[in-house]
Amino acid sequence: MNTVTPRKLFVILTASTAVCLPAPSQAATAVLPWDRTLTAVQDMLIDTVAPAAIALAFSGAVILYVLAGPNKQAVRLVGSGIGGCIALAIIHLLNYVLP
Repeated sequence: MNTVTPRKLFVILTASTAVCLPAPSQAATAVLPWDRTLTAVQDMLIDTVAPAAIALAFSGAVILYVLAGPNKQAVRLVGSGIGGCIALAIIHLLNYVLP
């Protein structure tokens, strides 16, 4: 049968108190551990993925227009490409104004 001696109890309480001492939280330091990861993902999306998606929308619209003639799907793809260009320009502007 295991019994907790006063010495063991003292060691356990001392260790748990040392672990639970108050310290500044990560939110108070304004540097969160995932900030660098999110910034890297944002930069990747803005620099490589968004222009590729816009180019894919425009090239798909051109191919669809050439093969099927002027139709609603080609107009929608062109609209999504133009909308993507506008959104990307706004993101670049916001990153320039508010770094």
